[in-house]
Amino acid sequence: MTVDGSAAGAVPMLEGDAAIRAIGRLAARPGRLLVVCDFDGTLALGSRDPAAATVVPLARRALRRLARISAARPERAVVAILTGRTSADVAARVRVGGITYLGDHGLQSGTFPRGGDPARIRTTFRAGHEASLAPAEVLATRVPDVLGRPAWLFVERKGPSVAFHVRQAEDRAAARAAVEAAIAEVDAESPPHDLAHYRGRLVVDLRPRTAGGKREAFEALLADLQPATVVAFGDDSSDADGFAVLRAARAGGVLDGLAVGVTGPHGMPDEVRDAADVLLETARDVGRALAALARVLERER
Repeated sequence: MTVDGSAAGAVPMLEGDAAIRAIGRLAARPGRLLVVCDFDGTLALGSRDPAAATVVPLARRALRRLARISAARPERAVVAILTGRTSADVAARVRVGGITYLGDHGLQSGTFPRGGDPARIRTTFRAGHEASLAPAEVLATRVPDVLGRPAWLFVERKGPSVAFHVRQAEDRAAARAAVEAAIAEVDAESPPHDLAHYRGRLVVDLRPRTAGGKREAFEALLADLQPATVVAFGDDSSDADGFAVLRAARAGGVLDGLAVGVTGPHGMPDEVRDAADVLLETARDVGRALAALARVLERER
């Protein structure tokens, strides 16, 4: 059964305060609660400059409360940030110790102690993709040259992956097409590689073909932690993959939980809306929902 008493897989679409109340009620369920959050557009307000993204203060405070609960009662609550950014990058922006930072859509995993320095994060990388390091660096270097190094382009190097962000362009569709054409030009001059396009609206993300993405990362989280309840927050196409895993597990009676779509300033892809159970408008609303979860868990002490 779900939070409102309806059958699993048949959660009505709730929004705003009603959605936050439904999310908060999940924390009262017995067993381990797993909270999974995307970063950009979910914990951070949307920004045209990827380097300027900052976590909403309310969300950070709520995450610290949840991290404190997790440290005292790991069997009761666990928090993970699942993002396309590197683990080190997002840890430096969130600055909450005692939670897991899954970077590059799950290819990286890092953590640092509560009260510790995020710059000292211990990050591990999933093995098996070392052959993609060199071609990713070639693309990161050559694509901007082919494009004439436009001011709107932001290149994110992630080891065996590379992402080209176009959100600062005036015409994002044209910018995305230009990036894809430049990648094809560089590829035509380079040895074959295993990098392939991954999902995203305002970014051209190239990752090892066999690396999987948020779907596989979410599946691994569920298998490893075996939570009784899951709340997942996200706003982009890649998050819809994680939502699908949650909803399938719920429909199979494995767990209960909610997929929370966040609209954000750029709107929400239809596939995210279709995969979500409830909707929130902004990262500030995500902070309120996280605080609602923490409030219920704190009452148990």
